[in-house]
Amino acid sequence: MIRSRAIVASMGLALVAAGCTRFGAPPPAQPAPIQPMPTAPVAVTQLPPPPVEPQPAVQPEPAALPPPEAQLAVQRSDLIGGWTIQADGQRCQLFMVLTGWTGGYRASTRGCQSDVLKGVSAWDLNGNEITLKDANAAPVATLYSTAPSTFQGRLSNGTGLTVSR
Repeated sequence: MIRSRAIVASMGLALVAAGCTRFGAPPPAQPAPIQPMPTAPVAVTQLPPPPVEPQPAVQPEPAALPPPEAQLAVQRSDLIGGWTIQADGQRCQLFMVLTGWTGGYRASTRGCQSDVLKGVSAWDLNGNEITLKDANAAPVATLYSTAPSTFQGRLSNGTGLTVSR
């Protein structure tokens, strides 16, 4: 009995000692640090002025709204998708979808410089009249179809506007 206890104690001591030793290869040595490359001294000089870009040619204002008899019939499905806006000599993009939104359906613009056009968030169709609206459902622009995939009208600030594909 004493002998079996001595054997068990010896085995336990061997296990404890084995747990304290490392098995496997020694840890990898750290690579030597990389020496920085010598650099030339930095020269301080005055930068040239930025190039002056020529002003883009001002595009003519769209024609006045067409008379009612010249307007083409429009359906909501004709309007969904991406469009190009030309207003005040600038171009940007308009996107219209059939998701319900305050004042009509969801719309958004991209790349517009005009604060009025940046605020477009909805659109609606009433007969042949397309109204672009802001987040409060206030009219931003009114458009009428003048040719297939072309609409002309005015922004709320009076600026002429053409929307086309």
